[in-house]
Amino acid sequence: MKETKVEAKTIQDAVEIGLIELGLRRDQVEVVVVSEGTKGFLGLGAKKACVTLREKKWTGSGHHEERDTRRERPSSGRGRNNGSRGSRRERYEGRPRPARPSQDRPQQERRPDAGYERRPDAVYQDVSLAMDAVQAPEDPADHAKLALTTTLKLMGLEASVTDAGRGAEEGVVSIKFDSPDSAVFTAENARGLQSLQFLVNSIINKNRKNRVSVRIDTADYWNKKEEELAAKIESVVKEVVGTARPYRLEPMSAPLRKFVHSLIKTKYPEVETLSEGEGKWRKVVIRPVTRQEAAK
Repeated sequence: MKETKVEAKTIQDAVEIGLIELGLRRDQVEVVVVSEGTKGFLGLGAKKACVTLREKKWTGSGHHEERDTRRERPSSGRGRNNGSRGSRRERYEGRPRPARPSQDRPQQERRPDAGYERRPDAVYQDVSLAMDAVQAPEDPADHAKLALTTTLKLMGLEASVTDAGRGAEEGVVSIKFDSPDSAVFTAENARGLQSLQFLVNSIINKNRKNRVSVRIDTADYWNKKEEELAAKIESVVKEVVGTARPYRLEPMSAPLRKFVHSLIKTKYPEVETLSEGEGKWRKVVIRPVTRQEAAK
């Protein structure tokens, strides 16, 4: 009996993948839902759906009996010269007709989810997310710290803020936090960290006159990334100056593009930068300075 266990984004996708692996139709398998999966929050903590597909065990009745009966041959020999062949009606007249399967199937088999064996519904405890009205701190750093800790708490993540204060630049707040789940935020080019940063920026700038930019870091991700970029840009500048041809960096987020522009402007006057592309494909292009720009 064939059996397979499949994970996918949804239960339907997992069932389709399992049917392809087994080479069977939907009515030939039983599906057991192991996990329905979760979407997570802001793409974090998402879990795939998991199902188990088992080939149905047939008892030998029904269609299979009919197929075996039709394979039977008369025992009177084969070939064209067997004497009197008679009509087809006469040859099949003495054979018993196979019993046709009953068309009256139980109502349960007609249900589209008859093959699913669902576990008992989980019992959830009602948790109120309502919060008492809190006066937002006037200091942007304290406000950002409060918004970050509240968001992480509602996400069910264990974390502690290690540093919160004004950054070196005007209107910039820097916050650092430690968490056992830091890898969740730094994976996929810090997609989760950027989402968290966007959310906190939206919260603290909602009713604030002077806009503030909040920079959130964990596991020292941004410093390591900037050091890695600085080393790469140094080699890229040498190549651009030597070949006099522009070089296109890989697509990156807005904070990293801003870092590249600033680094080139302050450290490498022989080249210049520009951005091209749209959305997540936007990238920085490093090219030699034109003669007009060099003359200025």
